[in-house]
This record gives sequence, structure tokens and C-alpha cells, in this order.
Amino acid sequence: MPTRIGIGVLVLLLGVTILLKRLGTHSVQTIGFPLDVVVAVLVMIGGIALPVIATSRERSYFLVVSGDFAIAVIVLAEANPDQRLLGCLVFGLVGSYVAFFHNLRAQLWHLLWSGAIIVVASIGVFTDAPSSASDVLGRIAFAIPVITVIPVVTQIALALLSNDAQSSELDPLTDLLNRRGLARRTSELLQAKSSLDQSLLVVVIDIDNFKHFNDTYGHDVGDRVILRTAYRLHDWARSDAAIARIGGDEFVVVQMMPLPYVGDLLARIHPVMNSPTGEPLSTTSIGIAVHNGGWPDVQAAESGLHDLHRLADSAMYESKRMGGNHVHSIVLTDQQPQQVGGRSVL
Repeated sequence: MPTRIGIGVLVLLLGVTILLKRLGTHSVQTIGFPLDVVVAVLVMIGGIALPVIATSRERSYFLVVSGDFAIAVIVLAEANPDQRLLGCLVFGLVGSYVAFFHNLRAQLWHLLWSGAIIVVASIGVFTDAPSSASDVLGRIAFAIPVITVIPVVTQIALALLSNDAQSSELDPLTDLLNRRGLARRTSELLQAKSSLDQSLLVVVIDIDNFKHFNDTYGHDVGDRVILRTAYRLHDWARSDAAIARIGGDEFVVVQMMPLPYVGDLLARIHPVMNSPTGEPLSTTSIGIAVHNGGWPDVQAAESGLHDLHRLADSAMYESKRMGGNHVHSIVLTDQQPQQVGGRSVL
């Protein structure tokens, strides 16, 4: 909502600017009809409506196309070549919006359109004002770099911010997600869970007797055990799973998959996570909560995910109480938990 309000204010201000330009300057147009005033009023109406209407990608594209068309109308209807040139610079603002909310293809189409309008406006196709070749080339050479540089700089800034945000969501030792990254990724998974035949799994893994490795072999060996556990999680989990290290020796996996594949995945977790390879040998206690039902809305899904995490955590501690090196599972169907446990020792 704050983003929509901000965009709406900018669009409203753009309409006000167009109107003030018409009222406060000696703008000379090539047609008698006050087309710029009509465009200004429509733009202001759009700016007021934007914060209160539902947003979608299609409506965002419509906003870009409408903005490009409105700027073109204002530019081409202006008889003064300097006023046309100033109007073309507004294309750079639309390009910044495209860089922020859309992809490179949309940016290229926008640049092609705005570049063509700049060329037509610089030549003065719809005016009687004579222009020399040097004047035309000078206007083009000024306007096109400006409308290109603004979106490019915006894109670079967004890329840098994205890299900073991504690095802040990763655990520095394992490159797995941290708590912040896990929260974002699980939110994406919840939005994708749209059908009842998709199961959602929350897995909590804790390394058995981890303090022993640090106290006996040193923290370097302890870090090696953590890294080995992270690699094993990558080997076991699906490629689209959210894998996180949320504590010193505690890991969480959240993943979604078709219901028929759940059994095979659960059967593989113990032999993968507790393989008798590598020195020093280590085992894990694993708790799993599986949800096979559906949720009525996003709020219920978020609450359901929280309950799943709590159940998986309890299942992991149950594995600890049974001596470690164990997998304990809880399956929920229509919010009715069923406990499934099994002890496996290397």
C-alpha cells in the first residue's frame, strides 16, 4: 500500500506539472484543441485512483504504456522545440519506474518508443519551425543519453541494494539462509501452495552432542561438522527447498512437493543425514512436520506454518530424548496430527 500511494502521488504531481505548464507559460501548440489539459486531468485522475485500486502486472504495464503515450502527445503537440526537448526528459522518469517494477524487455520497448518520439520531436515533423541538421542532432544527442542514463543508474542502484539484501539473508559460514532469509523464502512457498495435492514439510535438524566436537577437537572441527551437515541437507532436499541455519548447530528445511513423493523423501533423510562417512563421525536428531491439507487464506497459512515449525521442533526434541540419531515425524491432515516415529542407529 505505501508503494501504491507513493506512485499515485508522483503521477498526480506529473499531471499538476503538465497543467501548470499550460497555465503558467506561453505554450504554443500545433492544434487548437487543449490536448495537454485533457491529458493533465486524466493523469491526475489516474494518480488519485492508483492507491485505491488493486495492483497487478497488467495494470502496471497499462500505466507505463499510458504514461509513454501521454508524454508523446504532450511533446508532439508542442510547437516550441525547446519545450519539446524538456518534455522528452520525462521519459526518463517512466524508465526509472520500469527499471524498478519490470524486466529488461519492457525497458527496451520503452527506450525504443521514447527514442523514436525524441527523433520525431527533434526533427519537428508536426511543426513549421525550421531546424538545421546540427540543431536536430544536438537535441537528439542531449535527450537520448538523459532518458537512457536515468533507468540504467536506477537499475544499478537496485542491483546493489538487491545484493546487499541477499547477503544479509545468508549465514556467513554455510551460505544457507538465516532466519530473515528463511522467513522471506517460506512466504514465497506459502503463496505457491495453491492446491490440496501439495504437501508442505518443515524439518528441524540438530547435530547430536555438538558441544563435544568443539570441546574435544576445537571450533575448526566444529565448523567442519556444521558444513558437512549443510552439504548433506543440500544432497537430500529438493532444489527449490528453503534450507536455513538458524542457530549454532540447528537447521531448518521448508519445502513443498506433490503428496506421492513425500514418503520417498522421508525415507531417505536418515541415511543421508547420518551417513557413516567423514571424520569425526556425527549424527543428527531430526523432527519433521508434514501438512497435507489446505488453508483458507494467507493469514491462516502463516499461522499454520508457525504451528508446523513448532511441531517439527517438538518432534526433533523427541528424537533427542530417544538418544539422538533418530527421525520423528508428525503428519497433519485437516489439522489432525498423527505421530510417526522410528529409531535408526548407525
